[in-house]
Amino acid sequence: MGTTGHLRHDAAIPFTVGVCEAGHFYVRNEESGASTHLPVSTTAELDTLANALCDVIGDLL
Repeated sequence: MGTTGHLRHDAAIPFTVGVCEAGHFYVRNEESGASTHLPVSTTAELDTLANALCDVIGDLL
């Protein structure tokens, strides 16, 4: 919990991906401040996590 990582969109928009204090994955657009929880558990397979991340980043642009 409280763990984060960072990604950059091809337009150089920074995103933070992490696990919130409640134990859920989230992604936040650091430029706009928009954020959402991912619809996967922290025990999801890496492919499942990557697909969920790709699905929601488009909504946060």
